[in-house]
Amino acid sequence: MSMIRFIENVSKSDVATGFHMDPGPNAMLIRIQDPATFFGCIKHKHMFKEVHEFEFLDAEDEDGFEDECKISDEQAQQLVGLLLYAKENHMNVVVHCHAGICRSGAVVEVATMMGFTASDRYRQPNLRVKHKMMKVLGLTYE
Repeated sequence: MSMIRFIENVSKSDVATGFHMDPGPNAMLIRIQDPATFFGCIKHKHMFKEVHEFEFLDAEDEDGFEDECKISDEQAQQLVGLLLYAKENHMNVVVHCHAGICRSGAVVEVATMMGFTASDRYRQPNLRVKHKMMKVLGLTYE
């Protein structure tokens, strides 16, 4: 019988105040921030076995920002790799970005395709992030 792995998208302030699920003793925190921005504190840092940090803008392809400010192919590969690692090691995951909706929402949506069970938090996924991660997994989109 396989274990159910949970993933939750939250805001930066939710992590600072501890307003997120109790991920249990085997958990990972993925943090996504704008480049050159302070990541902030983690109220319940002891809850997470691992913390991983990424810097890229909440920008879509057509937004006019330089590509080096947006999620890269390498970052998408790293995110997928972390999710695969978490899945193989029966880890629950909390992922945050600034508002907890777009970048983290995209990570959660891809994670559900990989077999994670998502919380019922609102998501409006950044399509660039979602599509780059799906490409790593060999999935297509329309």
